[in-house]
This record gives sequence, structure tokens and C-alpha cells, in this order.
Amino acid sequence: MKKFAPFAALVALVAACTPPDPPPPRPARKAAKVEAPREAAEDPQAKQGARKDGLTGGTLVFEEHFERADLGTDWNAPQPGEWHIVDGWLKAEKVPNDDLRNQGAWLVKPLPKKVRVEFKSRSMTAVGDTKCEIFNTEPRHEQGYSVIFGGWNNTTNAIARHGEHEANRRNQSDPPKVEVGRTYTWAVVRNDNVVRWYVDGKFMLAYDDPAPIDGNFFGFNNWASDVRFDDIQVYEL
Repeated sequence: MKKFAPFAALVALVAACTPPDPPPPRPARKAAKVEAPREAAEDPQAKQGARKDGLTGGTLVFEEHFERADLGTDWNAPQPGEWHIVDGWLKAEKVPNDDLRNQGAWLVKPLPKKVRVEFKSRSMTAVGDTKCEIFNTEPRHEQGYSVIFGGWNNTTNAIARHGEHEANRRNQSDPPKVEVGRTYTWAVVRNDNVVRWYVDGKFMLAYDDPAPIDGNFFGFNNWASDVRFDDIQVYEL
């Protein structure tokens, strides 16, 4: 038996040097679930600002350039002495009695249902406070939408429904101030349930109203500042 010892040792050595069977494959890892990035909530103002419909075209149904001495028959100014024509501009005078302010100068001709109103404005003081009212159900303050540029001492640009201080008033974030003496060109458009406002061709604000006010009066207004208006044009869309 001794003569076989070297052979047995060799067998044992080979067995010792043989690598073990590879381990069974690990179960495949489940791929991590990758969720598509959520789109940011759509900004309703940006959505309306992207619209171009109603900004051009339409049928001109009224225009006024105030090239005369008095208001004439196209305008109704219920507060005596508040509105004058000066150098071809409709000018608002400060009314001392607060209860008699915001009486406005109202266009007698009714607005079309779908309309674009364009005009020029100018504020002669740093107070700003230029505004118009549109789609009012009667020619009286806060009976429609108030469109305000430089309100509250030139701190706010807004569109308000009925009351200027309403809870759902649309306010412009980081509002540009009205510059003294600068002439601005406005456009206010409505051809559905949204009132859209532009100044010098740039979108300002929109008021998306699920129950739009069904009025047809337009007026210029102010509180206590020296503001002026000119070159109004009304287009039926």
C-alpha cells in the first residue's frame, strides 16, 4: 500500500487546487422606478399672456380724439367740473369731496359683446393712479371691472371685479410703476370669459371670470391724481 501513497497525495493536491463551483447567480435587482418630473402647475396669467387672439383686427365702431373744447354728446360725466378737455386730452380734475370722486367719464355708446378697447393714458404726477372701468352694467363706479395702472400711490397694477378691494382681485407681481408724463397705449380685450389687459403691446394681467359681468358701459376714472386720456378706439371682434 505504501507504493500508492504518492499517487493518493497527488489526487488530494489536485482536488485541493480545483476551484469550487461558482455561486448561483444573484437575483436581478428590480430597476428603480423613475417618475417623470411633475410639470409645475400652469400659471393662469402666463397662459392668458400667451394668447394673441383679439389683439388685432375687428371692426372699428367708435373713435374719439378729444379735439374740441367740451366733452360733447358721446360722453357722460356726472360730476360737474371733474372732467375737461385740455390740449386734446381728456383730463381729470381732483374733486375735493371724497364722496364725489370716482364718478368717471362714461362712453354713451354701448360696447359690443366681443371687443377690444384701445386708448392712450398719461399721469402727470408720481401718484400714477390711471384706470378705466369696462363692462359695467351701469355707468357707475365698481359696476364692472376696474383696470388699474399705478393704483394706491403707484404701488399696484390690478384688475378688480366690482369692488376695487375684492378678495379675488388680480394683482400684477413686481408691478412696473407709472412714469410721470409718459404716454402709454392700452388695450383691453374680451372675446370670451376673460378680460385681458395690455400696455404698450405687453401683457399685464387677465381676469378669467366663470361668471363674466354682462355689461356694456366703458368709462375713464381716477381718484385724486392728474391723469389724462386720448385716442380711444373701440373694435368689435
